[in-house]
Amino acid sequence: LLSLIGFGAALSLIVAGQSVGYQHYLSFRQLPTKPLSVGILALQAVLALLALRGKMTALLQRTSTLLPGWRLPAFVLATVGSSAIVGHDLPKYVGEVALSSLIQLISVATTWLAVASIPTDSLHRLRAVFDRLLREAVPFGDDIAPRVDKFAFVTAIAVMVVCALLAAFAYQRHPHLQDEVAYLFQARTFATGRVALPNPPVPSAFALYLIATGATGWYSPVPPGLAAMFVPGVWLGVPWLVNPVLTGVNVLLLYLVLQPLYGRRVARLSTLLFAFSPWNLFLGMSYMPHAATMFLALAATLGVITTRRTGLARWTWVGGLGLGGLATVRQLDAMVMAAALGLWSIGVGGRRLKISGTAGLILGSMLGAAPLLAFNRYFTGKVSTFPIMAYNDGLYGKGANDYGFGANRGMGWPLDPNPGHGPVDGIINASLNTAATQVELFGWCVGSLLIVYAFVLRGRLHRSDKLMLAVVALTWLAYFFNYFAGGPDFGARYWFLMIVPLVALTARGTLTFGAAADNNVDDTTSSSLTQTRWLLALALSLLAGTFVFMPWRIVDKYWHYRGMRPDIVQRAAQANFGDGLVMITGREYPDYASTATFNSLDLNDRVPVYVARINPSTDSAAIAAFPDRAVWLVDGPTISGSEYVVRAGPLSKSDALQQIATPPAKPVGRPAPVQP
Repeated sequence: LLSLIGFGAALSLIVAGQSVGYQHYLSFRQLPTKPLSVGILALQAVLALLALRGKMTALLQRTSTLLPGWRLPAFVLATVGSSAIVGHDLPKYVGEVALSSLIQLISVATTWLAVASIPTDSLHRLRAVFDRLLREAVPFGDDIAPRVDKFAFVTAIAVMVVCALLAAFAYQRHPHLQDEVAYLFQARTFATGRVALPNPPVPSAFALYLIATGATGWYSPVPPGLAAMFVPGVWLGVPWLVNPVLTGVNVLLLYLVLQPLYGRRVARLSTLLFAFSPWNLFLGMSYMPHAATMFLALAATLGVITTRRTGLARWTWVGGLGLGGLATVRQLDAMVMAAALGLWSIGVGGRRLKISGTAGLILGSMLGAAPLLAFNRYFTGKVSTFPIMAYNDGLYGKGANDYGFGANRGMGWPLDPNPGHGPVDGIINASLNTAATQVELFGWCVGSLLIVYAFVLRGRLHRSDKLMLAVVALTWLAYFFNYFAGGPDFGARYWFLMIVPLVALTARGTLTFGAAADNNVDDTTSSSLTQTRWLLALALSLLAGTFVFMPWRIVDKYWHYRGMRPDIVQRAAQANFGDGLVMITGREYPDYASTATFNSLDLNDRVPVYVARINPSTDSAAIAAFPDRAVWLVDGPTISGSEYVVRAGPLSKSDALQQIATPPAKPVGRPAPVQP
C-alpha cells in the first residue's frame, strides 16, 4: 500500500500533460507547491529507513554477490543516467536526475520490504500459484515446435479488450497525431479502391500536413502498408479496432516466437510482461503503425524459426513476405529486421539455413515490398523515390528528411535537439529514448529497465539472450543515424522493436536472479522461495504500472492529447449543420485537423463539409465553391480555450462573405504546436 501511494505521490510531481513535450519532475524550488505529495514521499523514505535498520549490510552484500566488482557501479550509473530526460539547462537536469534517482531508490527499498515481509507459509501458497501460471519447464531449442495454449488465448483476448476500451474511451476513437490523421485519410481512400482522390476545390482550405494535392490528385504520401491493413476496419466502420486486434494477435505471435528460444516458463512470463506494458497497450489503442510493424516483424521471425525446425523453405517465404510488408509500413524497422534475420539465417547465432531457405527469405521480401515500389512509381515516377521524401523536400528543403548525418537534416521542430544531425545529436536522441523507455516500458516506480540492466551486466547470457541484445543493438544503431528521436508520443516509439528483447530479458533476469540467490543455476525449474519473492516484486511492480501509472497517463496526457478532440460531432448534432459548409477558425492542428477527419471523401455528399479559415480571399473562394450550402462559423479549441464553439450560422452566402471579411482571431489558450 505504501509503495502504491508513494508512486502516486511521485507521479503528481511530474509535469507532462497534453501539450507536446517530454515529461519532467518539478525543480527543487517548485516542490513546496506540492506539500502533500512531498510529505507522503518523505514519510515513505522514513518508514523504509526505519524498516531497513540492521539489514543494510546484508542487503548490500547480497547485491554485491549478484553484481560483483565493476558491475554494481556500472548498474548504478546506467540507472541514474536514464532516470530523467536530458535537457539544455544542465543544473536543472542534474537536479532532476538527483530527485528521480532518490524516488526510484525509495521505491526499490519499499518494494523489497514488501516482498521480504511475506510469511513463509504464504510464500509456499504463492509459489504454487506462480507454478500453475508459468508451468513447469519444457525443453527448448531449434527442434521444439511451439504451440498456442489456453494461457496465450486468454492473454491475447484480454489485451484486445483492454486496447479496445482504451481506444474507445481514452482515445475516443479519434486520431490525435498528424501522422494518424494522414494514415486514416489514406486508409479511407484505399477502401474506395483508389490511391488518390480528385483534388478538392480551394486546396488550401483543406490543407493538412502529410496530405497533398497535385497532378496525381488528393492523397497522403506516407508509406501505404498501414493504411492497407486498416482497410477492413474502414469497410466495417471500425478502423479504431484494427490496432487492438493486431496487438492481441501479437501476444500469440510473441508466445510462439519465444518458446523455441527460451522454453515455456520464460515465454509465459515474457508474454505477461508484454501484455501489461503501457508502451504496448497505448500504441495498441492508437492509429499509429507500431502494432502493425510488430505483427509483421514477429510473423517474419516465426517464419524463419519454423524453417529452422522443419527444413521447409516455404516458411521463409512467409517470413520474407512479412519483411517485405514491414518495408511498406516502416522502412527503417524493416532494415533492422532484415539484418537480424538475414544474419541469423546464414548461421550467425544459430544453425545456418539451407540455401533454399535463405533464398526464400530474400525473394519473399522482394515480393512483399513490391506494392511499395508501385506506390512510389505512381506518385513520383521512380520506384526508388518515396513520396514522403519528395513531399518533405518540397516543404522543408532538399534532404531535410534524409537518413544519415548532414547539416540540412531536420524540419525545425523544437523537439529536435540541434540544427542538422551529427554524432552528438545521435547520442542525445539515444539518451532521450532510453529515459523514455525507462518510464513507458512497464510504468514501474522502480524504473522499467532495472532488471534488464542488472541481468545484462551480470553476464552469463545464453545464446538467445545474445540474439535479443543484437536486436536491441541493431535498432539503436539504425536510429542513431536518424535526425529525430521520435518525440514524446507513446514513449520511445521509434525503438518499439526493442520491446520483445526487453520483455524477454526482464523475464530471464527475474527468474535467473531468483534462482541464483538459492545457488540454483537452472532458472526454468519450479519456483524456489527466493524466486517467488522476485516474482512477487515483479507482480507488485506490474500492479503499480497498471493501476497507478496507466490511469494517470490516460487522464494527464492522452485524453484530448495535443488538443485533438471529436467534439465537432456533438456540435453538428446540436446545431443541425445538415449539409452546411462549416468554417473552422483556429490552427491547422489541432483545430482543423480534428474536424477534417469527419469530411466525406466525396465533397458532393449532402453532409457537413469542414474547411479551415485561412484569410478573407481563401475563405471567400471556399464559400464560392459550395454556393448552395449554408455557412457556419465555428471557433476551434485554441480560440475558445476549451471546445468547439459555434459562433455564427446558418448564414447565407452574402452574410457569410460579410462575416469573413474580418480575419480570424489570433488563437489563444494553448501553446503553439511544435510541428507544422
